[in-house]
Amino acid sequence: MGFSIIIPAWNLWETTLACLRSLAAQDEGEKLTSDVVVVDNGSDDATATELAAAGAALFGRRFTRVRLEENAGFAAGCNAGARAARGDLLLFLNNDTTVSPGWLSPLREALRREGVGAAGPLLLYPDGRNQHCGIFFSLFGNPGHLYARFPGTHPALRRPHDLQAVTGACLALRRADFDACGGFHEGYRNGYEDLDLCFSLRRRGLRLHVAPESVVIHHEGKTPGRKAHNDANADLFASRWETAALPDIHRLARADGYDACLSDRLITYLRPSAERLRELAATPDNEDRLKEALEREPLWLDGSLRLAALQEREGRGAAALETLGEAVGFFPVPEAQRALLTCAQRQGKAELAGATLNLLRDRPDAARERLRRARRARDEAVRREDRPLAAIFDDWLRRQGRGA
Repeated sequence: MGFSIIIPAWNLWETTLACLRSLAAQDEGEKLTSDVVVVDNGSDDATATELAAAGAALFGRRFTRVRLEENAGFAAGCNAGARAARGDLLLFLNNDTTVSPGWLSPLREALRREGVGAAGPLLLYPDGRNQHCGIFFSLFGNPGHLYARFPGTHPALRRPHDLQAVTGACLALRRADFDACGGFHEGYRNGYEDLDLCFSLRRRGLRLHVAPESVVIHHEGKTPGRKAHNDANADLFASRWETAALPDIHRLARADGYDACLSDRLITYLRPSAERLRELAATPDNEDRLKEALEREPLWLDGSLRLAALQEREGRGAAALETLGEAVGFFPVPEAQRALLTCAQRQGKAELAGATLNLLRDRPDAARERLRRARRARDEAVRREDRPLAAIFDDWLRRQGRGA
């Protein structure tokens, strides 16, 4: 039997309609899709009145509308959709996505592999940059999207990774495994439900997979209040999985030729190997050549600084600010932040300059707090016998003049 595609929706009717139309345009029939279920999570816009007719027109008898009288949240909405679905395979899909040709078959093929419990696609932003090729956990165990904002053609996005979690924005799994895990935990409120489900699957001995041949465009963050409950969700996740969620960015990155680093403020970031940086340094100061090099290697800070300086010299301050803004996103280090601050000041962008200056400011007691955090994390890495992680914290402590 095929997939039941389950889409939770709360308002944003035009966004949901675009998602449904993209599904219909790429529909491969009952061979892959048994039914499409949209859960109207208490919408008070046109979703409430237009959904049933539009779904029936696009998918006929394969369409089901589930109406909840109030917004019960992502987890409860998905669980209600699963109860109404007919397929042996479930695919949960955010309503702010549009799918690409051939997107569904690779997900089904992934679930046929032995030991794979859930699979997701390569999620790209509308500008073609990467949004998700897997979830990592930082050197302090905080989740993030692996290689976010990398060019969508970058080879690292298509290498297999041993993942602890994948996003629920588009997540395929067997109904039997979903039911065995108890569905999505409804204690969360629009966040961390997907991480929790992934850890439940892994506890049952199942692996997680990203099928990069499947491409879905994600217009992320459309739902109002999407991140309003992040702190409470993170606390609940920690209470359930703190000992299971382990830092892994250093291992994932190393397999792709990157080193995980800590900024002076203890923010995790990545940089290419020293050998790769030496190769890149030979790139001439030509805009096209620098841009080509940065497409191949987005984590080349010196390349971004050189490109921005060239753009500003040629009188294209807006382009320089865009280049430096992206660099600061990749590199939370003073060198990048100061370059953006100086450029913003020269371009008369007072608001941007003020926001960047705040990144460079520090609380008087922050250094002592960071020192305690780093030592605790180093000791925990030693306890787990994670020598590469312990070495990263030892290096940070030496840089601060506070050796292990």
